[in-house]
Amino acid sequence: MSVKRDTVYNLCGSIAPMFVSLVTVPIYLHLIGNARYGVLAIVWLFLGYFGIFDPGITRAAAYHIARLHGKDREKERESVFWTALLVNSVFGLAGGLALYLAARPIFIHFFKMSGAIRAEVLTSLPWMAASIPVAVTAGVLVGALQAREWFGFTNSVNVGNAAMVQLAPLAVAYWHGPELSWLIPTVLIARTLGIIPGAVALKHALPLGVGGRFDRSRLKDLFTYGGWVTITNVISPLLSSMDRLLIGSLLSAEAVAFYTVPFNLVSRASILPGALSSSLFPKLSRGSTEESSRLASDSVAALAAVMTPVIVIGMAALPVFLRLWVGRSFAEQAASVGIVLLMGIWVNGLAYIPFGHLQATGRPDLVAKFHAYEFLPFIGLLWFGLHSFGLLGAAWAWTIRVAFDAALLFMAGGTISRWHRLIPGGLIVVAAAFVSPTSVLSARTGIELGLLVLAIAWSWNLSPAVRSLVRGWAVRARIRATV
Repeated sequence: MSVKRDTVYNLCGSIAPMFVSLVTVPIYLHLIGNARYGVLAIVWLFLGYFGIFDPGITRAAAYHIARLHGKDREKERESVFWTALLVNSVFGLAGGLALYLAARPIFIHFFKMSGAIRAEVLTSLPWMAASIPVAVTAGVLVGALQAREWFGFTNSVNVGNAAMVQLAPLAVAYWHGPELSWLIPTVLIARTLGIIPGAVALKHALPLGVGGRFDRSRLKDLFTYGGWVTITNVISPLLSSMDRLLIGSLLSAEAVAFYTVPFNLVSRASILPGALSSSLFPKLSRGSTEESSRLASDSVAALAAVMTPVIVIGMAALPVFLRLWVGRSFAEQAASVGIVLLMGIWVNGLAYIPFGHLQATGRPDLVAKFHAYEFLPFIGLLWFGLHSFGLLGAAWAWTIRVAFDAALLFMAGGTISRWHRLIPGGLIVVAAAFVSPTSVLSARTGIELGLLVLAIAWSWNLSPAVRSLVRGWAVRARIRATV
């Protein structure tokens, strides 16, 4: 299977929902208001944390299924799948029960919101609880399809599901009203229906029905690998969402909206490293040590070559885009936050490759240990940043944390030689952050254009793979022009 083709599939599967969000977010803000949108963001973060009730089995199953390559291993692959599915179903039900018991006191005492909105959230608790077993079980289906490199089909389904999850609640908000007690159940129903196509496809992709069944002897391998992934799954959602959780606790639900909108927007730049990392994982899992290291090293260089100009363009366009998208007053609160976060997105994006490489080569323990080391220092830094600098302090805390995480992953993974080649790209990104323009016609716009040219030149020299890809596109374009 082609890494380039699979990455394109993954990109399309991520970009399409992004465009849906670009259209729907302003409508959501208009229909349900800043406060309800902020609370809804907190709800999704809260639900995401209960993904810890997948005890790393989804990733472990994908790892083992990818390694069981070949037609003669079909029965073994099916056994891994059924074993993982049963384990996750049990843990998902336990997670739903835990959420139902824990959510009420948390939403009553921890988050600041109006009484009316709090009542809407509490009414939705059974639906929130039911979403946990659905999500945990669906994860095994998606992981198995990706392990078999069915990226084209998986992303086609994901695009349809993402559109349904965005548009169905919006339709309910328009026709029925903005109450979260209606929006939250609508999302769960949409996600549940979205599982059906993947389940049908897996019968052919794995395939199913070849004699595999629940195999108790495989539990040890799944839990050994999955145990370390579980630690990552426990800590990583907190590391990723603690900024918004503390903002909601220390500031207000409206402040969460001012932070979440730019965060969600700029984090879309991570779709490329996410797409590349997903397409690499099966190949890294079954490759030799030398092959996996070489593939990871080439991928980091190519990723940096593409990400650097993209981030510079994002920093130049973000303030102006936010004013046009969500209004001047909202943009004044959110633009500087997004600029700082973009610096973190750059370095965090590059870290996707050593992260995936470590897990694909049987070292998920290192990833888990690094996240554990980072947790308490990050909480302290975030607390200080919020008290001292407000939302901007939270953005800086997140960016510093992901930079430190990337450094640890690169040192442990050994996935790129001559790592100092990335330093010029990092300096260009930092410079672009400090001269981000606030209007289209300004001196800063000219400086940003100069930095963009510099970023493109550096990227061209960094990665032979990118040079080859661009030259291939140019040749095909000339051929089409002469036909």
